[in-house]
Formats: sequence, structure tokens, C-alpha cells
Amino acid sequence: MAEAITVNSFRERLATQMAGGAVSKPIRFMAFGDGGHDAGLHPKAPLPERTALVNELLRKPLAEIRKEDALSVTGRGEIEPTELNGAYISEAALLDEDGLLIGYKTFSPKIKESDERYEITIKLRF
Repeated sequence: MAEAITVNSFRERLATQMAGGAVSKPIRFMAFGDGGHDAGLHPKAPLPERTALVNELLRKPLAEIRKEDALSVTGRGEIEPTELNGAYISEAALLDEDGLLIGYKTFSPKIKESDERYEITIKLRF
């Protein structure tokens, strides 16, 4: 499984919160995209300075969010059989309730077929 990264903009929001600024919003959405791979169909390295997916195709409320251990949180998103058919899905992200990027991962593209239901999990380590 590809390792997810926590992006710098979220880390900045946490630092602001710790200094008495605005409180960070909870994770609520997963975004799916097709911009996480290169022309050779290899995953691109995730970049901590990103503020959005390369090419977002779909955004949905999370199917599940859980705290698996003391220093991580895992979000699960689902793509239904009627969604994104024929797309080369190669990136997924966790977003807060305002739609701001928290973390994401890239992976080799999966071609979404009409008879398939996909589940993608992203585990962010803090």
C-alpha cells in the first residue's frame, strides 16, 4: 500500500491552532483523481506542498473515519459501481469539512469498471 502524506498547509493550520488561532476542522471528505501517475503508469511522488489533487474527479463524504492508534487516523472512501467508470484512478485525498486538503496518496492507476465498487483507505500518521 502506498504511504500517504500529511500536507504542509494542514500542518500550518495545526500550528496556528496551537498558537491560539482558528480551530482545525474535522476530516469529512475523500476526493478521488486521475493525476497521481506519470505517462508510464507509475505513481508520482506525493508532494507536501500540494493544496489539492492534481486532477480531482469526485468528492464524497467519508464512509468511515477512525483513530487506529495513538498517532494516526484512517479515512475510508467508496466509489460506487455507477461512478467514475473508465477512469484511471491514481490519487486520493482526505479533506476537512471546508474542503481543505489534509493529506493524500498516489498509486498505480486502477481502471474503474462498471461492475466494481472501490474502497480506498488513507492512513495519516501524526
